[in-house]
Amino acid sequence: MKTKPTVLMGVFLIILSAIPLVAHHSFATQYDTEKAITLKGSVMMLDLVNPHSWLYINVKDAKGALISWGIELGPIRDLQVQGWDKTTIKPGTEVAIEGFPAKNGSKTLSAKSVRLADGKTLFATGSGMAPQTKK
Repeated sequence: MKTKPTVLMGVFLIILSAIPLVAHHSFATQYDTEKAITLKGSVMMLDLVNPHSWLYINVKDAKGALISWGIELGPIRDLQVQGWDKTTIKPGTEVAIEGFPAKNGSKTLSAKSVRLADGKTLFATGSGMAPQTKK
């Protein structure tokens, strides 16, 4: 009779260990790698969190209306290697972001790089991309 509880516990642990794999999204299924675009806008907020950090910007559309975009960045440690910290990009900063738009049409972009008004480029190590090495 001890076999049944042991088997049930083993099955439970296997299922529990697989949950993190299901929770993480696939870059190729979420973002369109065939349509790299550049967005220019004003930063609302930088949120350095794991597993992916986020930058929120306002972009003016053709009619001048502000459209809010969520920009997916890499994890905190990868960004820190690139020189990012919580003060790197302040609200109101004008940026140009190169990346891949979401396939579902939402205003979401996986960033490759962020260019500041002074011309400095920060690599974003977005989802699906290996971190760039600092030189």
